[in-house]
Amino acid sequence: MTLPDPLQVAHRHVQAGELAEATALLESLLATQPNHAEALEGIGYIAAKQGDAEKAARFITRAIDAMPNPGTEQLHFAAHLCQHANHHAQAVGHFERLLAKSPAHAESLLGIALSLVRLGDHDRALEHFDRLIRFHPRLAEPHYNKGNLLGMLGRYDDEIAAYRQAIALKPQFVAAHVNLGVALRDLHRFDDALQQFKKAVQIDTNDPGARTNRAQTNLLLGQFEHGWREYEWRWRDGTVELGFDPATQWNGTQAVAGKTVLVHHEQGLGDTLQFVRFIDRLRDAGAQVVLRVQDALLPLLRDYPAATRVIGEHEPVPSFDYHCPTLSLAFALKARDADLAMPKPYLHVDAARRAQWNDVFAAFDAVPDRASKRPRVGIVWSGSTGHLNDRNRSIPLATLAPIFDADADFVSLQKDVRDDDRATLDRLVAQRKLVDVSARLAGFDDTAALIDGLDLVISVDTSVAHLSGALGKPVWIALPFTPDWRWQLGRSDSPWYPTARLFRQTARNDWSNVIEDMRCALQTQRASSDAPR
Repeated sequence: MTLPDPLQVAHRHVQAGELAEATALLESLLATQPNHAEALEGIGYIAAKQGDAEKAARFITRAIDAMPNPGTEQLHFAAHLCQHANHHAQAVGHFERLLAKSPAHAESLLGIALSLVRLGDHDRALEHFDRLIRFHPRLAEPHYNKGNLLGMLGRYDDEIAAYRQAIALKPQFVAAHVNLGVALRDLHRFDDALQQFKKAVQIDTNDPGARTNRAQTNLLLGQFEHGWREYEWRWRDGTVELGFDPATQWNGTQAVAGKTVLVHHEQGLGDTLQFVRFIDRLRDAGAQVVLRVQDALLPLLRDYPAATRVIGEHEPVPSFDYHCPTLSLAFALKARDADLAMPKPYLHVDAARRAQWNDVFAAFDAVPDRASKRPRVGIVWSGSTGHLNDRNRSIPLATLAPIFDADADFVSLQKDVRDDDRATLDRLVAQRKLVDVSARLAGFDDTAALIDGLDLVISVDTSVAHLSGALGKPVWIALPFTPDWRWQLGRSDSPWYPTARLFRQTARNDWSNVIEDMRCALQTQRASSDAPR
């Protein structure tokens, strides 16, 4: 009697949707033959079908290694799975083996370039983009992806040329029009940028990338009516989720007197701190406001006066009549420039909380041989590494170092210090130019209490800048050449925070003028005042 081939049986299980049975059979085969290529490949295929990218990549790679001469389809499948599992070095290895067999394989040339970008090997990535373009000169996608990399490398004219070439080859290429618009906006060519977004919308009226980027450009230019309305397209671009039924979203047309409105956080901590001001207007309209915030902000915002109740992001949500995302409040309330500012600070610190920092302030005042007290200045030089614009908004601490020569007492408000900044921080601390209290900054309420005892905060565009402004503390904000839309253009003040002063790059990717202007402003402030408490 001939026993059935276990591979064929496993295959029938897969066809019948019996994936667990197929996996068990293949695993039993591997128990006696650990390098059985077909069994390894089968388990990898099943894992991919089940959405387990990590396991799929691991088993397919083992299968490839066990094959004497894997085919191009097998190599491409293995490379694709490794990319999906973020194993880009392994993906590159599979692509290289495939390209040795088939040098003009378009998908693999594109795939290896994209993995090399993720690995930071930009020169080799550009080589493969160019190779793909030589082999397939009529393809638009290589020019588009090359443009993305050129923008990352700061080669902005070449970036724009690459997008234009992609559009020339594929005039209906919506993503290329959008990226070209973003690149032009970042060079302050706003009319040209808006024209590209318009073209993208004409091609696909429902493209969220075109809509949201046009919204951000209009907001940057102070065109609030168009900007707020179109910014609602952010819910369709895949970057954020609404989380609640769109049918019950408050859009400003429904009466809220006597109703319960759930205002829920979205995006970053700074966004919540900035837009929470608008729930005061909901309360004034007669609404009972339930405010849902990130857990990190709950201790700070728990007693916010305009909210009937404040809950964290993991607490049960009570019943409500309407809901509204935090950043949609401006659209629903039809906010304009004059509506943005609060007449007085809207966040406050308990005196007992502030007292926890008395030792730091006492140490400043106890330094001998000083004719008068120096300004107490808190400083933040970087934001979250996960922020899409982090490479433009954060400043390496070594680049910021000249500011510490000013006649002031500096304390770090930087909770998370990056590895690249650690040596500079240690040196500044050793030189007594900066006090590092990061170990004591357990939450935003601790940071707020420390800020409350300072004379000034200097910050990049991150949540501490918004926290300082909400507390009514003087805050100097360092902004890149093209800032986030909320800071607008060409002004040193902000309608959002009366105590804010904006310092802007005059050249892209160059912080030298910002740092020098801040250092000089500190010296001028020191010369004209004895830093009143």
